[in-house]
Amino acid sequence: MTRKKEIDKDRVLDAAEAVILESGGRNFTLDAVAERAGISKGGLVYTFATKDGLIHAALEREVARFQEAVRRRLGSGPTGPVELVLAHIEEALDEDDASTQMAAFLVTALVHAPDMLGPVRDLYRALLDPLRSEHGGVAEVRHALLAVEGIFLLRGLGFAEVSSGELKSVLLHARNVVLAALDRPASRPQRESEGQR
Repeated sequence: MTRKKEIDKDRVLDAAEAVILESGGRNFTLDAVAERAGISKGGLVYTFATKDGLIHAALEREVARFQEAVRRRLGSGPTGPVELVLAHIEEALDEDDASTQMAAFLVTALVHAPDMLGPVRDLYRALLDPLRSEHGGVAEVRHALLAVEGIFLLRGLGFAEVSSGELKSVLLHARNVVLAALDRPASRPQRESEGQR
């Protein structure tokens, strides 16, 4: 009895990302991914039972990659929610067009399957929930982040033609808003709550 050859999931996810980048997602099929990965479609389906499952795994990996990059940017010092948003925006500024377009495709490809968007919801919840204040710098930081993510989705969905230059301009403006908020002591939610004790 022969042992089944184990398929490297990362190799399959690399192949899926390559297909997305080469076709803009238009030709994203299990057949195309299997061919790119050099495996049979049966082997692919054995590893990822559905196209949605494959996209979900690629999305989880992309979110984890981005969050790790943000963590590295933050370093080991104390971090509040405003600093986290700043690191998120600065990491987005350093992303290349291909990474941005792939991430947008992964998110939008699962819009029809909301239960699979957990990694994205968790990311946004961690960023936005601490910024619920309606006042001052915290509200401005929340609005800046919403603008950044809004342009990301508008561009990714193809609803608006946004050049790389315009995207960078929006990100730089958002970063400046967050930097200005960091200069105001009351903009830090954790300090506001400490002052109420």
